[in-house]
Amino acid sequence: MKWMKNATEDTLITSGKVSEENPSSMFQPVGVIVDQMGSIYVSNVGSHQIKRWSPGAIEGTTIVGENEGGSGPTQLRFPQDLSFDRQGNLYVADINND
Repeated sequence: MKWMKNATEDTLITSGKVSEENPSSMFQPVGVIVDQMGSIYVSNVGSHQIKRWSPGAIEGTTIVGENEGGSGPTQLRFPQDLSFDRQGNLYVADINND
């Protein structure tokens, strides 16, 4: 959910249900961060992915990770927290990646 400052209603960003038909759905989202451009990033523990919603986007985009957790160069395993450095690089605390 997204609550804009002084809003009277919330905005649903994504569904919390897993669905093959809806790749933007989330399963166990835990970390949320917003970049300087207003894009929203969510660490999705259940699908081992980081997803991004650009401002005004209806669907999110997987920017890293696959549906299966692992230790490969494009895989995550239970990503938790997210952070940006001053240059805008994204860091992910991935608690179970070997």
